[in-house]
Amino acid sequence: MKLEEIKDLINLVKENEVNKFKYKDEEREIELDFSTPQQSQPAAQIQTQATSNATPESNNASAADEAPAGKTINAPMVGTFFLQDTKELTEPLVKVGDKVSKGDVIGYIEAMKVMNEVTSDEDGEVAAILVDHGTNVEYDQALIEVK
Repeated sequence: MKLEEIKDLINLVKENEVNKFKYKDEEREIELDFSTPQQSQPAAQIQTQATSNATPESNNASAADEAPAGKTINAPMVGTFFLQDTKELTEPLVKVGDKVSKGDVIGYIEAMKVMNEVTSDEDGEVAAILVDHGTNVEYDQALIEVK
């Protein structure tokens, strides 16, 4: 990612009044945190990962305390989570007790007026739906617990 692209990303995050933003691909990770006032410009952390097995450490201790015990399906992006493709909940894609397989669509995240599918990366039974329909979610936030 070029410096100009990073600057554009920072401006986009600021314009949309997002407090925290995290982007990760095979080569790098960018994390922006505007939730605490700082004297200078907010710093963006960019890391290059040597292997795909490397895992970034979380600086958010409260999120670790609230994390469910089972496997979770996490938000792939920042946006508004929906359990179906319409804003009014009538027939959710998944309910507690439903069986899900890898690749099944379990909901949608609306970001910048686009509905993006959220797919399961776990096989199992839905043990809990951790966020309400129409809730704003952050990157990597647990959405559904699977057992």
